[in-house]
Amino acid sequence: MKKLLSAAVASLICVGTANAQGTWYTDYNTWLAQMTSIGGTADYNSIGYGPLESQSYTENGVTVSVPSTAGLWGVLPGQIGAVNSGDTLTFTFSGNAFGGAFLATDAADNYIDVPLSFSTSDGGTYYLPSVADSSPFTFLGYISDSNSAISLDLVGSPNFAAVDTFTFGNGTNAAGPGSAVPEPGEYVSMAILGIGLCGMLVRSRRIKKS
Repeated sequence: MKKLLSAAVASLICVGTANAQGTWYTDYNTWLAQMTSIGGTADYNSIGYGPLESQSYTENGVTVSVPSTAGLWGVLPGQIGAVNSGDTLTFTFSGNAFGGAFLATDAADNYIDVPLSFSTSDGGTYYLPSVADSSPFTFLGYISDSNSAISLDLVGSPNFAAVDTFTFGNGTNAAGPGSAVPEPGEYVSMAILGIGLCGMLVRSRRIKKS
């Protein structure tokens, strides 16, 4: 939770485009105010640097997985991503809402200022034009219009998407169905398509020399 609070400060300058089946939040406190219950928080503090040699990892009710057998990667202690840049990080949990501190890196695990794309199983999409490398975490939260449990797909290709902290639970949309924060965008599909094309060039991480 402490990491989410620090990420919330950086999120105040975040601007993105969205197509929502729920409400997207770029401010942690605004998102938290609409939550009716918190199910759990994965802070990944037990994750060390390097390959996890697994395609999935579960902590406090949050499972993050990748499709490739290359598996997951400990970006830095307390952060988790994928070995291959083309892999989608899928988060599954028991709730209709989530909030996370997200980041992006290059193959050498340096924080970089690049786009990330988010999509939820209920049809919500969000294109974040940049994750500030100086923050380096950007908060993004979501509350579905539906009361059913949802999941999240995160894509950072051709770079590497990762997460520092992930909280899930249940919430109610104060803004009403089909709303987005900060604004709806009609070009999100084109942006995601462009990222997908870039993702054809899949890269793998290399372990740093000590």
